[in-house]
Parts: sequence; C-alpha cells; structure tokens
Amino acid sequence: MSKTDKEKTYITRDEGDDFIWVWRKPLKGTWAPAKLKDCEMVVYMREDCSLDNVDFYFVKEFKKKFGIIINKKVKKCCHFSKDLLDSEDYKLISDDGDRKK
Repeated sequence: MSKTDKEKTYITRDEGDDFIWVWRKPLKGTWAPAKLKDCEMVVYMREDCSLDNVDFYFVKEFKKKFGIIINKKVKKCCHFSKDLLDSEDYKLISDDGDRKK
C-alpha cells in the first residue's frame, strides 16, 4: 500500500465516555482537535467546534475495525487506509443498511 492510499487522521478518546473519535481533514478550519478549556473532564473538540468529517465508534467496535485502542484522555495522530476510513462498518451513525454492526 502506498503512502497516497493512507490518510492522516487524529483519533481521540474523551475522559467520560467509551467512544473513539476519528477526526479527518475538515472542510475548513483547524484540523487537530484540542482539549476544551475550562472543562472539568478531558474532552476533545476542534477550535471552531466543527464536527465536519468526524466519525465515532464504540471502543470495542473500533478495535475490530482498526486493530488498535487508545486510552481515555488521549489524542493521537494516525495514518489509516482511505478504504478503511470510508467503510461504514461499525460506525456508530451510518445510513448503510448492509454494514457490519
């Protein structure tokens, strides 16, 4: 697989939930999510609060699809296959009725 078949993303896991967020390049604005300021828990969001090009998964489903897990309160830059990122399998929200659930 060539480097062009991979896409740079950020993955995050907030302190208070069991989701892993996959942050793809937004249509506009800041790419990398940052910790929300003045928040009692560690929560990641883009500076403009945009959720463009963001998907999220239950931790267990993320592990099935991507083969990794990150701890709570973590932000990590990763390069994943575009085909894997575009697949609707295991996404928490999807319109594809034929996807793996």
